[in-house]
Amino acid sequence: MRIAAAFAVIALLIAGPATAQSATPQIEPWPIEKIVAMGQEIQNQDVAAWVATDVLLAHLAGGDPGTLAGWIVVPDGAAYLVRFIQQDGEALSAGFDMRVVNGVSGPAVDVRGQTLSESEKARFRARQTAAANIGPLRCSRNMNSVVVKDPDGDGWLVWLLTSTTQAGIIPVGGHYRYRVSADGRTVVRRDQLSTGCLNMNRNETGPQGQTVALTVTTLVSDRPNETHVFVSLQNRVPIYIGAGDALYEVNGARITKVER
Repeated sequence: MRIAAAFAVIALLIAGPATAQSATPQIEPWPIEKIVAMGQEIQNQDVAAWVATDVLLAHLAGGDPGTLAGWIVVPDGAAYLVRFIQQDGEALSAGFDMRVVNGVSGPAVDVRGQTLSESEKARFRARQTAAANIGPLRCSRNMNSVVVKDPDGDGWLVWLLTSTTQAGIIPVGGHYRYRVSADGRTVVRRDQLSTGCLNMNRNETGPQGQTVALTVTTLVSDRPNETHVFVSLQNRVPIYIGAGDALYEVNGARITKVER
């Protein structure tokens, strides 16, 4: 295959031999356009959350954070509003706000006690509901989360994403997608976006030099999913994905079918 000759890649399969692949999607099938858009949104929110967290920790400087129970990331024009939420029993209120533009966070603003909108409360509950329904953790003790208003319905899309603190390790497997009701209280659908765990080491080298692309096989769909777009964007590396009888290249926010 010309791709293998052109790039030094890590060739790992998520599970099973190629002959075990099914052409029937097992997860909810999405058009490529939605897969790309959601992958980009996961990346944008993930960046906003971690830069805002760093700013908040510096702002608190070891001080009392109060009853902070998590955060929400709310699109705000060209920016993202990261709101850290206080929880007292069932009562939810704002704690600290940061506005993130192009990956740069503004200062932490103390808004403790400020009332949340019903949409903000539902967004926070949707994440909590998904986390409560994940079951035993398969691939990581810690999961990152992203919540997006479903562009095709009145509910929420929630992703629980495998994370790592090891430099050079890229978690490709172990991610979950949920559809959650508009009030954030009920799981409508749960999709396991891989059949197993897969941590790939981009620091490994082969006979042709340093790794410049990754290759995986997915058994849960006949095309890449949004977490492949997210991982490619996050790590700035192309991913070649065998899905059904086809091979796809995911290069950031672009998905193309490779002619073999």
